[in-house]
Amino acid sequence: MEQLPNTPYRELKGGQQVTYAVGHLGPGMLSQFITTWLLLFMTGNADNPILSGTLVGTATLFGRIVDGVADPLVANWSDNIRGKRMGRRLPFMLLGTLPMIFCFLMVWITPQAAQTELARFIWLFIFLNGFYFFYTVVVNPYFALLPEIAKDDKQRIFIQSFVSVFGILGMGIALGASGFLINAIGYLGAGAVLSVICALVMVVPALVIKTNKDYVPAPAPNQTKNLFKNIAGAFQNDKFVKYIIGFATFFIGFQLIQYNLAFVTTISLGLEKGMSSTLFIVSVVCALAFIPLYNVFVKKFGTVKSLMISMASYAIVAILIMTLPQIQGISGTILGFVLMALLGFPYSGLMVIPNVLVSEIIDDDYRRFEVRREAMFFGVQGLVNKLATAFASFAVGVLHDLLGSTAEHPLGITIVAPVAAAFALFGFFVMIRLNREKAAQP
Repeated sequence: MEQLPNTPYRELKGGQQVTYAVGHLGPGMLSQFITTWLLLFMTGNADNPILSGTLVGTATLFGRIVDGVADPLVANWSDNIRGKRMGRRLPFMLLGTLPMIFCFLMVWITPQAAQTELARFIWLFIFLNGFYFFYTVVVNPYFALLPEIAKDDKQRIFIQSFVSVFGILGMGIALGASGFLINAIGYLGAGAVLSVICALVMVVPALVIKTNKDYVPAPAPNQTKNLFKNIAGAFQNDKFVKYIIGFATFFIGFQLIQYNLAFVTTISLGLEKGMSSTLFIVSVVCALAFIPLYNVFVKKFGTVKSLMISMASYAIVAILIMTLPQIQGISGTILGFVLMALLGFPYSGLMVIPNVLVSEIIDDDYRRFEVRREAMFFGVQGLVNKLATAFASFAVGVLHDLLGSTAEHPLGITIVAPVAAAFALFGFFVMIRLNREKAAQP
């Protein structure tokens, strides 16, 4: 495949490809920390909760909506910048990091910042929304770099594999080490440690990504700055439509489990936060171990089939999360190790494949329509997936309030898993159609 013309950035070679990937560790780590611990932080004291699960779910719902709406806005802005000195992506990554970290830290001082439930909700609402907005400012341009700094699928899979490695490491820190940090220095202290790491690693991509000296900052022939036309243009690509419907539906199921996971380990399995963190680390280690296998899958079966394997395996694990804790006579620790190890397999596929598949769609789109809108595809994907995440976070909070989230009344925790499996399977069957279409093409 020939390199696309008019590319702002130089193609990354050798160790530069790995160095670029380090940046994914930071923002993903902060986002996963919120996903894993926010609901438990706010509602964990049953006698005196900071906020109800429904209010936390509402704040997260709107935060994810803001995050999602920001995606195409930032994407359109980034796609249409013609800066010759820093290109289209680096300014967003560098300038968005500090406000993102500030908003993240403000979330964890909610109890000290306000005395009444309404004031706490408003505080959480403002800074959670702020975090997700600036998270998009940083991450959308970062992902949009992939089609520009790698010219073919082989390079992209190589780079994305390392992006996945650092993303999973970030997830591991948020899921695993954070539990020990929370026990030692509290939620705010743990958040501060993660924030310092995030600030440091976001500098790394800027050191290796260089603008192309031959780049001419001019738009493609059919380029437009109109936001709505660019969004509509992305949906003109039938492959992207099938992909985004299938993946977003699956993503609802994925996020349902994520928001519920800390309750599964601490309530359903009866484990301490420290042991829960150990189990989360197990899933991360297994996810890292499976990355080479998914590289083999992509080369042998292609991106779509490989993503389908990840989706189907996730649905199976979701059912096991519902059924295994009900078995009497098996220790919660053993069950936890089994479940977390199994989760590593779909985690790995989810980290490696989607961005490579979207990059393929972007190449196809440029050949068909002669429009450079790399960030817009990632932006639309972000919008749809974050709306799915918003729904999942809200649904978990409401299910916990209605059906219970304690050892005495655990139905709200248990019911999440089969619902998640149903969404994952629906996404799987949509992806079958995309695979058939791709296979039928010459």
